[in-house]
Amino acid sequence: MKLKHVFAILLLTVTAAALNAQIRYGFKTGLNFAHFNSPSETNDAGADLETWKNVTGFHIGATFSYHFTDNYSMRAELLYSKKGAKYTFDGQSYRVFRNGTSSVVSTGNSRYLININNSYLDFPLMGVARFGDFELSAGAYVSFLVGSIGDGSLRYSGKTIPKQNDIINKSDNDSKELVFNINHNYRKDDPGKGDNAQEVIALVDGVSLELPKTLGAYYDYPEDKGTLYKGLDYGLTGGVSYYLSSSLYAGFRIQYGMADITNDAADLSKARVNEDGTLIYRNDKDKNFAIQASVGFSF
Repeated sequence: MKLKHVFAILLLTVTAAALNAQIRYGFKTGLNFAHFNSPSETNDAGADLETWKNVTGFHIGATFSYHFTDNYSMRAELLYSKKGAKYTFDGQSYRVFRNGTSSVVSTGNSRYLININNSYLDFPLMGVARFGDFELSAGAYVSFLVGSIGDGSLRYSGKTIPKQNDIINKSDNDSKELVFNINHNYRKDDPGKGDNAQEVIALVDGVSLELPKTLGAYYDYPEDKGTLYKGLDYGLTGGVSYYLSSSLYAGFRIQYGMADITNDAADLSKARVNEDGTLIYRNDKDKNFAIQASVGFSF
């Protein structure tokens, strides 16, 4: 072996050893308190119909830190993270009842309660500064959606257009309110589908319709509009940690989403429908927001 090759190998070995000495590996886990920053649909009087409250999820994964000095470093993380929101819609609404090739439009009031849980692979990259036992971090993140589900309920009461007949629930002693379960898989459900293991019998303008008791994510869609939640999210992140020992720490972090996480083509209005019964889709911005509380260990 030539001498220059020996020197090259030695140089690479020393460089790798030096880099390895400056890289610290770690592990972290904790809770997410997440919701959506979203504009609300409004009723005809201008009052908000929607709210998004915090849902509690979790995160877990690995950390990788490259230290420039004892006080300054760069940190990358790979986390499995569950976010979402507790979603409520309450007020002015509609339903379209389809029977073969015909349909009847009704207007009334809906109350949706949906726990939305979106699972992501998070990749935060941050600059880190340590002052004694405290550590400040700030940077950006990118996330890839790997799972998206929602569960809850829907209650609806209304009258048909133009006959103004009440919608009657024949399955519940002729009640004027239809009650459905919600079981959404936003990545897999097909348009017009629900779970027919149990049924709701609705009397609509004198015709009895058999409706699934449990509605899929796209039950109200006459055609495929794609998935509601996009596969990519990104935004800013920053936080503070306190070291309980040389390696064990606890911290808080904010993730502020900057991407619109919903697909406008599939973001269905729950408040309004066109006069001919065709659906309206919303062109708005829905963004993730999360506060994370973590404990971690750095090797």
